[in-house]
Formats: sequence, structure tokens, C-alpha cells
Amino acid sequence: MVTSYVKGRAVEYRCKDKLYNLGYKIVIRSARSLGPFDLIAINPEKKEIALIQVKKGKASWRDIERLQQLKNIEGQYNVKIYLYHKPHLQYIFEEI
Repeated sequence: MVTSYVKGRAVEYRCKDKLYNLGYKIVIRSARSLGPFDLIAINPEKKEIALIQVKKGKASWRDIERLQQLKNIEGQYNVKIYLYHKPHLQYIFEEI
């Protein structure tokens, strides 16, 4: 039996492949995502980060409305790379 989760995951993987073909070098899937997006894609050439909600059918007006609420986070950001680890007695963020 093919579950709804398996069908949705298959669409996410198709979307992920399409993003790679469009030039995105890093695509991260949020498994069993209950958040506002399912995929995060990074295109280093365009300096673009895309947040994608994947639907296996047609999106409802509620889906679109929920995503439009995220428009306020669009803009330019500074990106920093950190390692979170425990070199001694406690965990720290170490900028790379």
C-alpha cells in the first residue's frame, strides 16, 4: 500500500531533482515537515536561497495565504558558517 506520505515524498524528490537542474547546488529536504516549507535550496551563483512548500495536488487558497505571510522575511542576509561542538566542558558555536 502506498501511503500519502510516500506519494508526497516522491513529489518532493522530483522537485529536488528539478532544483538541481536549475542550478541550485544544495537542496535540503525537511522530512515529515510540519513547518511552512518542505525544501530549502541554495544557488551560490545567484546568491539565492529558496524556501519551497511542495504540494502533490493543487494548492488551496489557504496554502497560498500561509506562504504569503512569509514574504516579510525576503531580503538580503549575511551568511555565516558555524560548527556547534563540545571541545571542552560545554558546547559552543565556533565560526568557521
